Amino acid sequence: MSSLTETEAAATPRTPARDPWVKSVRATGSWLRQLRTRVGIREFGFVTDQPLAKGGENSAPTPMEFVAGAVNACITVTIESVAKELDIDLKDIETLSRAHMDVRGFAGTADVSPHFSDYALLVQVVTNASESKLAELRLLVEKRCPATNLLRDANVALDLQWQFSPESFAPHSDDRYRS
Repeated sequence: MSSLTETEAAATPRTPARDPWVKSVRATGSWLRQLRTRVGIREFGFVTDQPLAKGGENSAPTPMEFVAGAVNACITVTIESVAKELDIDLKDIETLSRAHMDVRGFAGTADVSPHFSDYALLVQVVTNASESKLAELRLLVEKRCPATNLLRDANVALDLQWQFSPESFAPHSDDRYRS
């Protein structure tokens, strides 16, 4: 039995569990009836539901609303991490999302994708950083944010708008994200 050469080893697909730089993400889901699911992630848990009009109890956000919230949280964490690397002092970060999906895909009544077709994300950052630092922050965050790249890789039309100010913003000041 011969050992692999370095070239052969580099070309061999790696098992993610064996690569120290690959992070595993795990979640469990338990059906609670009437379109509700209890989700467990590490030592945390939450419930998803559907609106009354869709047959749910309207007791929690829908799974896709949690996805939208996760995108907002992910880009916020990425901004904070990259800003720290760039020595940018952040005073505040606000995000606002609006996404659309063709419900016929989920219903099975049309041959369309069931996921988001478009996604608008407004990011408002309060900082005194220079224009060059802000340009670098935007570039690195857009390259490194797992959630926004997941949307792009799924061919979701992503409209990512950035607003920077040394002062605070009015809460969710852009009406384009309301409907």
